[in-house]
Amino acid sequence: MQYHQRVDKLFVFGPLAFAAVLLVIATGIRRAITRFRSRPKPDQLKAAYDSYLRRLLHPQPDVVEKELGKLLPERLLQLYEDKSAVQAAGFQLEKPGSKRWWPKHWPVYCFEPLDLESLNELPYEEELGPGFCFATTGRGSWYWIAASDERATDSPVIYLDYDGGGSHGKIVADSLEVFLHWPRSPG
Repeated sequence: MQYHQRVDKLFVFGPLAFAAVLLVIATGIRRAITRFRSRPKPDQLKAAYDSYLRRLLHPQPDVVEKELGKLLPERLLQLYEDKSAVQAAGFQLEKPGSKRWWPKHWPVYCFEPLDLESLNELPYEEELGPGFCFATTGRGSWYWIAASDERATDSPVIYLDYDGGGSHGKIVADSLEVFLHWPRSPG
């Protein structure tokens, strides 16, 4: 009698197991095809880069400040006036004076365009108030600077870590001026 029970189970669960394996294989193939098809074409990449560069080199601080209802620090506005500085990308900053065996590096993938599109696409932290994410690590984290009622000369740089690294909300540098003058190395 046990033989018949095993055979019955095989007839019931065998086709179910086979169907589950086929579903997993079909899902994997579908994902691979979707990933391959969704790759941007070279002309699309060039158009996206050209748009980014055009926005980066033509900052719109007045529009951003109007949307924020606050004024950005003077040092941030100076950064965007320096066209070569905002085009720098793919580097790491090292905080001087760190007496650790393994120094802390702060990666900068690129600077964000100072415009309304960036303001609306980038993270907003309710508890920090109005401000602007001026640079990204390229891995789900940004460098943020506060806006204020009166134009400040400078402001601390705060790290917004959405990658789970545990540094979210940490003050990286006491001012943007200090942050931008740390030693750089290729990223």
